[in-house]
Amino acid sequence: MAFSFVHISDHHLCESEETLRRGFSPAYAMRSVMQNIYDQVGSQIDFIVSTGDLVEPATDDAYLSAHKLLGAREEPVIAPGPIYITSFGFNNFRMVLLPGNHDDRQPYYSSFFHQRSNNPLVNSSFMHKRVQFVCLDWGALTKGVAYPETLCFLERTLESGIPSVLLMHHHVLPIGSAWLDDFIPDEVEKFWGTIQGKNVLAILSGHVHITYELEKNGVPVMGVRSTAFPFLLSDEMVIALQPPHYRLVTIDGNQLTSKIYEVPL
Repeated sequence: MAFSFVHISDHHLCESEETLRRGFSPAYAMRSVMQNIYDQVGSQIDFIVSTGDLVEPATDDAYLSAHKLLGAREEPVIAPGPIYITSFGFNNFRMVLLPGNHDDRQPYYSSFFHQRSNNPLVNSSFMHKRVQFVCLDWGALTKGVAYPETLCFLERTLESGIPSVLLMHHHVLPIGSAWLDDFIPDEVEKFWGTIQGKNVLAILSGHVHITYELEKNGVPVMGVRSTAFPFLLSDEMVIALQPPHYRLVTIDGNQLTSKIYEVPL
């Protein structure tokens, strides 16, 4: 059964919606993206996935501000969700919130999921219309770490042979930027060995603030431009004045396709 969802990432929301970051308003951009999603594709999608860096700094106030912006319902949910949002025209709409390296796990857990956890890694999976979504956590450092716990979870989860989409914050394939590609986990080949020959439809990630579409071993590997400040694809950090992106992903059987939407600010 065919269905669609939206992928967004790297929002870097502040403690107040009025706060600017390098002269840029992350909250205004996030509101613009969410409203555009609702207006353009809201009737087509089943849920939204955010692949991390929801806030910066990762304080209780920042998470509470993000919670209010999304209109998240107050109810206990297991991380990374879905939570249910009520803003921008959405009515109890499902949204999955993976943590990124800027997300302090305790306020992330308590603000959005009303739970406390001693587990620093949010490895989880959920099913949707016979497709398995595997959420992987490479840790809270700028450079990803191939934790044995994450790789073991991935191996166990893929054993079923169910068509799977892998969701994560850190990227796992070089995109052609020296400083960003240095953040790939050192032992990333263990990851690629784990998924070799498995029924993986695609890998979706964030972290680099850049939209790209690559492929390795027949698996599509895709990132999406930050809803906050984008980076240029360069060997040194260059912040770009570019509009945010979101990716509409459609799965029909074992076929996965996607389309990028650009949001004017």
